[in-house]
Amino acid sequence: MKKLISILLLGLLWPNILLAYDFDKYAKCYGEMTKAHQARGFEQRNRLASIKVKETVCKLYANGEIDNYEGKN
Repeated sequence: MKKLISILLLGLLWPNILLAYDFDKYAKCYGEMTKAHQARGFEQRNRLASIKVKETVCKLYANGEIDNYEGKN
């Protein structure tokens, strides 16, 4: 019960802390996409765009909205 209350309080104080997606899937996706972006030079040429693409795609993947992404193993 204490754990549930603390989770609810954290959600009220910091709403972004309770994410609607599976963080493990997000982290795996982000790492694999980073390697793929680095391999083709996208990370070096346009870092900000690379980060935005990875964040967007990996959130979709972690939410189950897409099944595949660049660099997926």
